[in-house]
Order: sequence, then structure tokens, then C-alpha cells
Amino acid sequence: MFGFGAMIDKLKRNPKTIVLTEGTDPRILEAASRLLASNFLKPILLGNEEKILKAAEDAGYNIRGAEIIEPKKYERLDEMANEFYELRKAKGVTPEKAQQTMLEYNYFGTMLVKMGKADCLLGGATYSTADTVRPALQLIKCKPGNSNVSGTFIMVREKDGVEEKYAMGDCAITIHPTVDQLFTINIVFFASQK
Repeated sequence: MFGFGAMIDKLKRNPKTIVLTEGTDPRILEAASRLLASNFLKPILLGNEEKILKAAEDAGYNIRGAEIIEPKKYERLDEMANEFYELRKAKGVTPEKAQQTMLEYNYFGTMLVKMGKADCLLGGATYSTADTVRPALQLIKCKPGNSNVSGTFIMVREKDGVEEKYAMGDCAITIHPTVDQLFTINIVFFASQK
């Protein structure tokens, strides 16, 4: 079975970029520091650079080498807002609303993934699950032919001096799955582990 070690080995051979939407949160700063030391996921922290650097210093985390992007200063912001407008105008989004929405870190980060600047996104330290997933559903959407959305939580903890790792499938999105949904969630989860 495909485990965490194999996944990390795969990432080391082909490093990816991850957007961290809550750039001043101490847990995110710790994750960014660890990722920078491990060299298999390159973090992009979203937020005000001065505030992020101060928060990292105050918390004692080394984030040198992390890319920090403040949405309102991003050189491609207008392009991103236009892309969002085109994707959502049928839902009543105006160009002004698109510009405003792109300043929200969860949408901005998702658009970085949509436009190929990043490979994946991590959010939810301060954003709700709904506020983290909604931008992905609106901008990236499901793979054609798939209509079921699910999530996975990965928990790493130490118990009696031994590190334990758990992956829990869909604890937040499909609260009461049907038998068919549960089957699909498990098939997709286990297929992704290969």
C-alpha cells in the first residue's frame, strides 16, 4: 500500500508548490518552516509580508526562502479577477465583485492553483471547511464525470513514544453519505494511495 513515506519520496523526485492561505497563523508558519527544511513542497504564504515575517520571528520559525504574496500587490491580480469574472459571471458576479473576491486569501490561493502558479492549497486553520472548499468547487471544479466531493484529514500524533499516522476519509463534507457515496469516497481515496 502507498504510505506517507512513499508519498514523500515521490514528492522529493518531483517537488510541488503549495499555497498556505493563512500566512500569519503559527501552525501554518511551523508547517512552512518544516516544508522549507524538507525541500519537497515549496510553500507560498499569503498575506502581508511584514506581518508574516514578524509572526514567524515571534513564534521562532525560520521561513527564509518561502515565497510571500500579498494579493493586493500581486502583479497578475487583474488577470486573476478577469478569469474569476469569466468563470462566475453567469452566477451574477460583476467585474467589481470579482476584483474584491480575489483579495480574499482563500479565493486568491485557489486561483493560484487554477492558473498553474501552485500545485495545491492548504487552508482551514482559520477558514471553515466550507470557506476552504467553496473556491475550489467554483474555480477548479470536479473532474468531468465525478460529482461526489470528499475530503481527507491526515493526523500525525505521538502515543507512548511512537508516531502514529491516520488518514480519515470525509469527516466534514459529506456528513451522512449514502452507500454509493461512501463507496465512491473509499475507491477514490484508496486509488490515490497507489
